[in-house]
Amino acid sequence: MNRLCGLVAEILGVDVGEVNPETGPLVLPPWDSLNHMRLVAAIEETYSVQLTTDEITNVLSVSDFATLLRERGVRVD
Repeated sequence: MNRLCGLVAEILGVDVGEVNPETGPLVLPPWDSLNHMRLVAAIEETYSVQLTTDEITNVLSVSDFATLLRERGVRVD
């Protein structure tokens, strides 16, 4: 999960210490709609996956991204 949290921190321009599995747009102001799409693009590229529109709109936390990745057989470290 450290790699995923680091990626989220990098895209949102925040310290990695501010990101944990429960972090999401409701608790971290930089996680707005534009940055949400930037996160999706970065995660898709980094982990070689493609998320559906429904999945993208239903993600509410780093943990949700991790769950989607695991469902595709991606190891989330």
